[in-house]
Amino acid sequence: MTTLDVDLVQHERAVAHTVRDTLAEWRARPPASDEAAAKELLAYAARDVAPRHQ
Repeated sequence: MTTLDVDLVQHERAVAHTVRDTLAEWRARPPASDEAAAKELLAYAARDVAPRHQ
């Protein structure tokens, strides 16, 4: 086994944090459908792993 790349670990943590926050928000405001939920989570995950320009 090899260690995970530092960037990959950071991306994983960011996505996991976003998913936790989103699920908490959905308790008060559930998504309209499963498809809407999937699209929302995928959009957030894409944002979390997109290269950041400095």
